[in-house]
Amino acid sequence: MNKEELKNIFQFLENSEYSLDQDIINNHCIDWRGDFIGTSDIILFPKSTSAISKIIKACEKNHIPIIPQGGNTGLVGGSVPRKDKGEIILNLKNMNNIRKINLTDNSVIIESGCILEDLKKKLQEHEMEFPLNMGSKGSCQVGGNIATNAGGVNYIKYGSIRQNILGLEVITTSGEIISNLSSIKKNNTGLDLKQIFIGSEGTLGIITAATFRIYKKPQERCILWLGSDCVSEILKTYSYFTKIFCDQISSFELMNKKSLEILKKIGIEFRITKEYYCLIELSNFQDIQNFQDYIMDKIANINLNLEDVILTKNEQENIKFWNIRESIPLAEKKENFVIKHDVSIPLERMEQFINETDQKLKKNFSAEIINFGHIGDNNLHYNVSVSKNIKPNEEKRVLKKVNDIVYSNTTKFGGSISAEHGIGQLRKDDLKKYKSRFELEKMKSIKKIFDPFDIFNPGKIF
Repeated sequence: MNKEELKNIFQFLENSEYSLDQDIINNHCIDWRGDFIGTSDIILFPKSTSAISKIIKACEKNHIPIIPQGGNTGLVGGSVPRKDKGEIILNLKNMNNIRKINLTDNSVIIESGCILEDLKKKLQEHEMEFPLNMGSKGSCQVGGNIATNAGGVNYIKYGSIRQNILGLEVITTSGEIISNLSSIKKNNTGLDLKQIFIGSEGTLGIITAATFRIYKKPQERCILWLGSDCVSEILKTYSYFTKIFCDQISSFELMNKKSLEILKKIGIEFRITKEYYCLIELSNFQDIQNFQDYIMDKIANINLNLEDVILTKNEQENIKFWNIRESIPLAEKKENFVIKHDVSIPLERMEQFINETDQKLKKNFSAEIINFGHIGDNNLHYNVSVSKNIKPNEEKRVLKKVNDIVYSNTTKFGGSISAEHGIGQLRKDDLKKYKSRFELEKMKSIKKIFDPFDIFNPGKIF
């Protein structure tokens, strides 16, 4: 279908709601890591729910597949088109209104195209906190966060996106608008359909708006930076701290030595003497004077072998340490050949998983492990940097062997092969291997119910 035909099909859109400019389109056809590059002849930027409903009807009538796209910060190729499949891109950036901030029941109704950081700043004006936070907050859109059930760094405090969504507005087959944006906390009237769309990666419909819980903004926050040569000490620290500080802990991040050393490639240098470090964010929700003294008094008698202990004194220092943690993925892009994984492991088996997997990989390859993640929700970004002497024609073989080692150990220790990034295009074959046949069949059956014409993000997950 040529561009002129596509223009005629979507003639109900305003000129500002679509583009046929190939340079603009191409910028939206590549994922953040540059691993997936597709093609499309048109990109749509609808401004309303009704416009999206008309788009879906037109696509069904003309058998045109739709690729929903937010900020395109995903890491598994889930928000870009495939090559030469006649797929159109539906970008939600113009659906960016905050429809309602409700300070009575602590909720907010937002459209899918809202940039996460913009939303957080707006809520801060009301002394409120949005429950999701992540390194890509400056460009990711909330709709994409919902579609992938994104995790982020504050899971330990606020839980997952799924736990914080009170209502959804979704457009599905035949342009049907399913809208329930109520802020009520209890609704026990049969199956909770919104849960099916959360984490569905755009394969069942287009999420256009959501009602979220919001929380009182902490009066103060501090970062505690700790080092140790043993994973076991970091895990003990987590166990102690969650008992001592309870809900005052908002983040607990792990970084190994290699993940911090690569930061030199993007100009971030600091003293690294230990094999592992953790970043703990503590938030003050009470009227505690001298919050730093309160923290140090609490941990003074903890018998742990920890070194390089730093407690931040102001927000500028907080930002500095968060920049260290959140810059690791950017620094990884400077590495030659990194095989990335997003796994979750039960905490009681995490040390064993790390040690056994490290040993097996280093025995089979000239490899270094870039290991960082969110201890508070079991999530490791366990990435393998392979020696530069791997030839391009050997990369697929090495990739498969490394994945087999990592994922077989993930399964062995009771974990998941995708903790927060989703499946997209990248993990489709792995999903078939590590998900049960029964589960896969039921997932496909649900896809068929909500998308009988297979126009919503085809080629992803399934």
